[in-house]
Amino acid sequence: MNYLSILEYRLNDETKNYPAIYQYMDLNKTEIYCRRRCDYFIKEGIIYRKTSSLMEDNRFVIYVEEDTEEELFYHAPIYKQITLEIRFQHEEDSPLLYTYDLNSHEEAFDFIGNEFLQIGRNEYEVTAAEIDEDRSTYVLYVKETEYKFE
Repeated sequence: MNYLSILEYRLNDETKNYPAIYQYMDLNKTEIYCRRRCDYFIKEGIIYRKTSSLMEDNRFVIYVEEDTEEELFYHAPIYKQITLEIRFQHEEDSPLLYTYDLNSHEEAFDFIGNEFLQIGRNEYEVTAAEIDEDRSTYVLYVKETEYKFE
Protein backbone atom coordinates (compact mmCIF):
# COMPACT_ATOMS: atom_id res chain seq x y z
CA MET A 1 0.00 0.00 0.00
CA ASN A 2 2.85 2.44 -0.65
CA TYR A 3 0.57 4.40 -2.95
CA LEU A 4 -1.15 5.77 0.15
CA SER A 5 1.99 7.57 1.29
CA ILE A 6 0.86 10.78 -0.46
CA LEU A 7 -0.70 13.54 1.61
CA GLU A 8 -2.33 16.62 0.18
CA TYR A 9 -3.71 19.69 1.95
CA ARG A 10 -6.55 21.34 0.06
CA LEU A 11 -8.26 24.63 0.67
CA ASN A 12 -11.89 23.96 1.54
CA ASP A 13 -13.22 26.45 -1.01
CA GLU A 14 -15.81 25.20 -3.45
CA THR A 15 -15.69 28.41 -5.51
CA LYS A 16 -12.02 27.68 -6.31
CA ASN A 17 -12.66 23.95 -6.86
CA TYR A 18 -10.80 22.90 -3.66
CA PRO A 19 -7.24 23.73 -4.77
CA ALA A 20 -4.29 21.75 -3.44
CA ILE A 21 -2.06 24.08 -1.41
CA TYR A 22 0.57 21.58 -0.20
CA GLN A 23 1.46 18.09 -1.31
CA TYR A 24 3.82 15.64 0.38
CA MET A 25 5.15 12.57 -1.40
CA ASP A 26 6.41 9.39 0.28
CA LEU A 27 5.66 10.39 3.88
CA ASN A 28 5.96 7.87 6.64
CA LYS A 29 2.44 6.53 7.23
CA THR A 30 2.61 7.32 10.93
CA GLU A 31 3.34 10.96 10.11
CA ILE A 32 0.28 10.99 7.86
CA TYR A 33 -1.82 9.52 10.68
CA CYS A 34 -0.51 12.14 13.11
CA ARG A 35 -1.28 14.97 10.68
CA ARG A 36 -4.80 13.62 10.08
CA ARG A 37 -5.45 13.76 13.85
CA CYS A 38 -4.39 17.42 14.09
CA ASP A 39 -7.07 20.11 14.26
CA TYR A 40 -4.66 22.81 13.08
CA PHE A 41 -1.84 23.02 10.53
CA ILE A 42 0.68 25.88 10.49
CA LYS A 43 2.92 26.55 7.52
CA GLU A 44 4.61 29.68 6.18
CA GLY A 45 3.10 31.81 8.93
CA ILE A 46 -0.51 30.82 8.16
CA ILE A 47 -2.75 28.94 10.59
CA TYR A 48 -5.17 26.51 8.95
CA ARG A 49 -8.04 24.74 10.70
CA LYS A 50 -8.89 21.25 9.51
CA THR A 51 -12.46 20.92 8.28
CA SER A 52 -12.40 17.29 7.12
CA SER A 53 -10.27 14.54 5.65
CA LEU A 54 -10.66 12.07 2.83
CA MET A 55 -8.93 9.00 1.47
CA GLU A 56 -8.92 9.30 -2.31
CA ASP A 57 -7.76 6.70 -4.82
CA ASN A 58 -4.06 7.27 -4.30
CA ARG A 59 -3.71 9.79 -1.48
CA PHE A 60 -4.88 11.12 1.83
CA VAL A 61 -6.46 14.58 1.66
CA ILE A 62 -6.90 17.06 4.50
CA TYR A 63 -9.25 19.97 3.82
CA VAL A 64 -8.41 23.19 5.63
CA GLU A 65 -9.58 26.78 6.00
CA GLU A 66 -7.42 29.71 7.03
CA ASP A 67 -8.07 30.54 10.68
CA THR A 68 -7.74 34.28 11.22
CA GLU A 69 -8.87 34.17 14.86
CA GLU A 70 -5.88 32.20 16.16
CA GLU A 71 -2.44 33.76 16.63
CA LEU A 72 1.04 32.40 16.04
CA PHE A 73 3.54 31.90 18.86
CA TYR A 74 6.05 34.47 17.64
CA HIS A 75 8.44 33.98 20.54
CA ALA A 76 8.18 30.20 20.83
CA PRO A 77 11.22 28.01 20.15
CA ILE A 78 11.99 26.56 16.74
CA TYR A 79 13.16 22.97 17.01
CA LYS A 80 15.71 21.03 14.98
CA GLN A 81 14.03 17.66 15.54
CA ILE A 82 10.49 16.37 15.95
CA THR A 83 9.08 17.79 19.17
CA LEU A 84 5.79 17.71 21.03
CA GLU A 85 4.69 20.63 23.15
CA ILE A 86 1.94 20.38 25.75
CA ARG A 87 0.34 23.79 26.26
CA PHE A 88 -2.44 24.95 28.55
CA GLN A 89 -5.52 25.99 26.63
CA HIS A 90 -5.91 29.70 27.18
CA GLU A 91 -7.49 32.26 24.94
CA GLU A 92 -4.41 34.47 24.77
CA ASP A 93 -1.00 32.98 25.47
CA SER A 94 -1.37 29.17 25.87
CA PRO A 95 1.56 28.79 28.30
CA LEU A 96 3.93 25.87 27.77
CA LEU A 97 3.50 23.04 30.26
CA TYR A 98 5.93 20.43 28.95
CA THR A 99 8.13 19.62 25.94
CA TYR A 100 8.99 16.16 24.65
CA ASP A 101 11.95 15.68 22.31
CA LEU A 102 10.96 12.85 20.00
CA ASN A 103 12.90 10.51 17.78
CA SER A 104 10.09 9.72 15.36
CA HIS A 105 6.50 10.38 14.36
CA GLU A 106 5.69 7.01 15.94
CA GLU A 107 6.52 8.55 19.31
CA ALA A 108 4.28 11.53 18.52
CA PHE A 109 1.47 9.12 17.63
CA ASP A 110 1.58 7.79 21.22
CA PHE A 111 0.29 11.19 22.37
CA ILE A 112 -1.82 12.46 19.47
CA GLY A 113 -5.36 11.16 19.36
CA ASN A 114 -5.76 10.66 23.11
CA GLU A 115 -8.60 12.46 24.82
CA PHE A 116 -6.69 12.55 28.12
CA LEU A 117 -3.03 12.57 29.18
CA GLN A 118 -1.32 11.85 32.46
CA ILE A 119 1.63 14.10 33.27
CA GLY A 120 3.07 13.41 36.69
CA ARG A 121 0.12 12.87 39.01
CA ASN A 122 -2.17 15.18 37.04
CA GLU A 123 -4.71 14.31 34.39
CA TYR A 124 -5.26 16.68 31.46
CA GLU A 125 -8.00 16.73 28.85
CA VAL A 126 -6.73 17.30 25.32
CA THR A 127 -8.77 20.04 23.65
CA ALA A 128 -6.92 20.40 20.32
CA ALA A 129 -3.87 19.21 18.39
CA GLU A 130 -1.78 20.96 15.77
CA ILE A 131 1.27 20.48 13.64
CA ASP A 132 3.41 23.59 13.35
CA GLU A 133 5.78 23.00 10.45
CA ASP A 134 7.36 26.41 10.90
CA ARG A 135 8.64 25.35 14.34
CA SER A 136 8.96 21.57 13.66
CA THR A 137 6.61 20.62 16.47
CA TYR A 138 3.31 19.05 17.29
CA VAL A 139 1.30 20.90 19.92
CA LEU A 140 -1.38 19.47 22.18
CA TYR A 141 -3.59 21.96 23.99
CA VAL A 142 -4.88 20.74 27.33
CA LYS A 143 -6.91 21.74 30.34
CA GLU A 144 -6.43 20.21 33.75
CA THR A 145 -9.09 17.88 35.10
CA GLU A 146 -9.78 17.40 38.78
CA TYR A 147 -8.41 13.84 38.77
CA LYS A 148 -5.09 13.09 40.49
CA PHE A 149 -3.26 9.79 40.06
CA GLU A 150 -1.96 8.00 43.18
